[in-house]
Amino acid sequence: MARYNVIMAHPMYDRMSLSSFKEDDMPSDKATYSIVLEKDMMWFLEQMTTKYDISDVSKAVRCLVNYARDVETARDDIFAEIRCKYCD
Repeated sequence: MARYNVIMAHPMYDRMSLSSFKEDDMPSDKATYSIVLEKDMMWFLEQMTTKYDISDVSKAVRCLVNYARDVETARDDIFAEIRCKYCD
């Protein structure tokens, strides 16, 4: 397993209303976190950034987290079943 650094948004967005966002001027309260990913997971994220023209892997991870936060019905699909391709 390899350790990668990603930049995640701070939960300040929960406290902000849409009217506080200016066009193309999103607030930034990001911090760098180190996460452990298998190399093929990182490869997948890199492929998705290319396919969907996402600026970088950190942005792709933030998109995934935002989706899980925003779409409550998707949470069980994402988190309820443990899917470990590397566990015995």
